[in-house]
Amino acid sequence: MRQIAQTKESLKSARDALEAESHEVVRVSNRLNENLVRAGKIIWRQMLLIWAVVIVLGVSYFLILQNVPVATDQAKQEGSATSSTIPKTAGQLPSAKSPAIPETEDLLKLLDQIRQAQLAKDIHMFLGAYAPTFPNLTRKREVTLNIWKKYDYLESQFQISEVVPQSDALILAKVTWNIKARDRKTDEIKNISKSYQVEFSKESGKWLIQKLRPVEGKEDLE
Repeated sequence: MRQIAQTKESLKSARDALEAESHEVVRVSNRLNENLVRAGKIIWRQMLLIWAVVIVLGVSYFLILQNVPVATDQAKQEGSATSSTIPKTAGQLPSAKSPAIPETEDLLKLLDQIRQAQLAKDIHMFLGAYAPTFPNLTRKREVTLNIWKKYDYLESQFQISEVVPQSDALILAKVTWNIKARDRKTDEIKNISKSYQVEFSKESGKWLIQKLRPVEGKEDLE
C-alpha cells in the first residue's frame, strides 16, 4: 500500500509539472504571436512610407523635366539678346551695361589687340594700340617690358562700359582688366583687377588710346 501511495504521489507531481510546462508553452506561444503581429504592422508601415517617398520623388523628377526645356529656351533667348547688343571678342567679359554704339566694335578690337600682345609679350603690337601723342609713351614701354620680364600672363580679360562719345573722333569709356599672371621666379599666381578711364581718339581712320587714368585697382605687377 505504501508503494502505491508513493506511485500516486509521483504521478500527481509529474502531472502538475506537465500542466505547468504546458501553460508556459502556451504563454510563450502567445507572446511570439503578438510579436509577429507587431512586426508585421511595422513592416507594412515602413513599406507604405517608402512607397510614398518614391511617389513624391517621381512626381518631382517629372516636374523638373517639364521645366528644363522652358528654362533652356529662356537662357538661349537671353543669350541671343545680349550677344546682339554688343559684339564680343576673345577675352572680353560680358557686360550688359555696355551701350550699342557703332564704334564700340572697333574699341573692342583695339582692346583685344592689347590682350593678345600681353599674352605674346609683343611690344610692337602692344604700343600699336596707343596714339603717338600718348603721354609718357616711352615710360609706358619701359614699364611694360619690365613687367613682362617678371611675370607671364596666363589669362587676360577685359570689360568695356560707360561708353560716352565726345565727338566723331573722341570717345570716353571705362575699361576693366582682369589678369592672371605667374611670377617667373617664385611661380606665385596673382589675380589682378584694374579699371581705367580711357580716352580713345580716332587718328587716320583708326581708333587709338590717347589717355588713360586708373580709377580702381592697383598696379600690382610693377
